Amino acid sequence: MANEFSVKDLCALTEGQLAALRKLRVSEHQEVLGKSFLESVADWDNAPEGEVLGLCFLLDVQPIGMTLFRRQNALKSRTVSVHGLKIAIPWQRRGYGHQAFLQAVAHMKSVWPDAETLKLAVDAKNTPALAIYRRFGMSDSGPAFDGPNGKEHHMEKSLRS
Repeated sequence: MANEFSVKDLCALTEGQLAALRKLRVSEHQEVLGKSFLESVADWDNAPEGEVLGLCFLLDVQPIGMTLFRRQNALKSRTVSVHGLKIAIPWQRRGYGHQAFLQAVAHMKSVWPDAETLKLAVDAKNTPALAIYRRFGMSDSGPAFDGPNGKEHHMEKSLRS
């Protein structure tokens, strides 16, 4: 039987699922670039209400990853940024990142239907992530630049129909 992949709002997780999510791991390099699961859950938990949408990726009921969407100035901004899309080590390189991103964006659009632009920054050496974002239709909003951890791409896409 194949596992069912789904996306769920962090506030809808059980205490057990939230605890399991906090314990997931990515590589040390990935944590430097996009934070640990524990740090990302804390960012969501400490954010002003309505500013951050935290989503968990599940196989059946087991957390395997997460991402955060941030909306500056809550309801005033129509720009949403992606933060820390991550799939835990045991499930990496299996296509879950692409599936997770597509479903997460669809979920975000259902929560914030007036969002017009999606933006993110990604490590220039993270070719799997770059492929996911480009396949979704995101493009560089300028040249790669020197970020705090090396070269990064700023990417964006219009969400208007």
